[in-house]
Amino acid sequence: MLRYKKEYLSKLNFKVSQGILGCELKNYDYFITSLIHSINNQTKVIQKYENQYQKYFVLWRDNQYKLKLWNIISSKLSDYHFKIEQLEEQRQLDECVQKSFSKNR
Repeated sequence: MLRYKKEYLSKLNFKVSQGILGCELKNYDYFITSLIHSINNQTKVIQKYENQYQKYFVLWRDNQYKLKLWNIISSKLSDYHFKIEQLEEQRQLDECVQKSFSKNR
């Protein structure tokens, strides 16, 4: 932006020092004004998307945290179910052994 502005202003200064027609001066002024206006609009758009990005990044980070917690809880629950199954199998085995022991007496 600054490069174009400097380039145009240097051309304008050269033309003014050499003598410039009113309509040419108006064209230079119109171009610089429209350039500044366009740059300001694009800066606002960039700022809008930057804010949106920050908002979505925070949401993503929070969801990553929730996902991590969910994985930990899920893992612990799976371990718990596995232990319950082992205990149930052990109980059934103990019952079988106890029945067989009772029959042998």
